[in-house]
This record gives sequence, structure tokens and C-alpha cells, in this order.
Amino acid sequence: MPISSKQIRAARGLLNLSQKELAGKADLSVNSLNNIEREVGSPRNDSFQAIEDALVKEGVEFLDKDGVRLAGEQLEIEKIDGPNFLNVYYEDFLKAFPHGNGEVLIIGKDNKRFDHFALERLLAYKRFEAVAMKNNIRERALFLENDTHFLSMRNHYRWVPKELFGTVPVAIYGDNVSIILWGPPARMIIIRNPGIAQTFRHHFELAWSMAKPVPDDVHKFHYETKAQKILEQAKKDGLIKDAPPPKTAKKARK
Repeated sequence: MPISSKQIRAARGLLNLSQKELAGKADLSVNSLNNIEREVGSPRNDSFQAIEDALVKEGVEFLDKDGVRLAGEQLEIEKIDGPNFLNVYYEDFLKAFPHGNGEVLIIGKDNKRFDHFALERLLAYKRFEAVAMKNNIRERALFLENDTHFLSMRNHYRWVPKELFGTVPVAIYGDNVSIILWGPPARMIIIRNPGIAQTFRHHFELAWSMAKPVPDDVHKFHYETKAQKILEQAKKDGLIKDAPPPKTAKKARK
């Protein structure tokens, strides 16, 4: 049974969301949402479902008799293994920000330990990067000092000393934390919980504040002589269809 207009209004109030914000999360127009809340016209059931899905994702639980409440603490743990776990890794970043405008924070990722310059792994990242740049999904990454294995054309890197660099790669994005275990076999654990994600985010920000920015010329040189060179050669060999970007991107503002 679809949720009611009263429940939608009440849920927005609980979350302190404007109609514009909720409409964006439900992929509806503000006018459509406004009509639904005012019980004007004959909205489609899939519009109600889209609103319900968006509100549930934000932590609302719907009860009988037009009731709503904030759901209890949400905790989901997922384990991913197999040779293609990196594809899931990057895809999960994008799923966390279906409308773009997000940020992925990475720490402890040692590209020398796990060969991310292998063509399929590099292409997996590049597919993510292309969508991320289009949808304004930003990245910041903390690397071990003097690590120059840069996969991204965007210089979003900082170096941290060994004592601040964990040996287990962690990515924080939205309400999610992904942890890579090198194994063998290599596998990934995804924890979905707002509190846990926020705790990891605080630790990242502290380390970021003490980290040393990678100079643009250093990033440009090593990106062009490693990742970009591999992509250009693969293009010449007919292994990929699209040519890699010819130049490094301008450094994004943090």
C-alpha cells in the first residue's frame, strides 16, 4: 500500500528537508511533489514509490495509521571477493551519489602492493573517474610519502609519513566505508552505517590536515609517464577504444 501524503509531509519534517531537496532525492519535479503533498490530481503509484524509497534511504520508517518515525540504527556489512572486486569497489562509489555532488576519501591504498597499473584495473578506475568528473564527485587520497603511483588525472593527493599511513586501504563515501583486505585472496568489506562512516571521516580529515600536498609538477610528470603512458600504448595496440585525456586536469579546489 502506498504511503500517504500526510506521511510524506511528516517525514520531510522529521528530516528537515525542503520540497526541493526531497524531490531531488526521489528524482521528481518539485511541482509533482508539491501536488502529491497537497493531494492534488492523480499521481502515479511509481511516484509514491520513488518518494518512499528516498525517505527510507534517509532513515525514515513508515507505520500504520499515517505514522512515521526515524528508523533505528542501520548497520549492513557486505563482503565482496573474486577477481572483479575492484569493479564493485568503484561502482559502489557511484551508487552512493546517484545525483552526483559527493566525495570519496581514500587512505592506506598502496598502488605498488596491488598492481593498479595492470590495464584492466587501470581501466576500471578510469571508467569511474570519467563518471565522477562528469557528476562532480570529488576525490581526496592520502598516499604514503613519496608514493608517485597516481591513477587520477586530477591532483587530489597528499602525502603522509609512514606513522600515519595504515596498511589497510579504506574508502569513505556517503554513509559507507569500504575496506580492502589484500589476502590472498584479495577481497573487500563494505560497512554501511552513518556513525561509522563519520568516525572514519573525522580520522581522515585529521590526517589530511597534517599531510603534505603533492606538487602539481610532480603529479603531472608521474601521471603522464605512468598511467597516461599505459593508456596511450593500449590505445595504439587497439586494446581500448577511447584515447586517454592528453593532459592532466587542473587541480581541484579543496
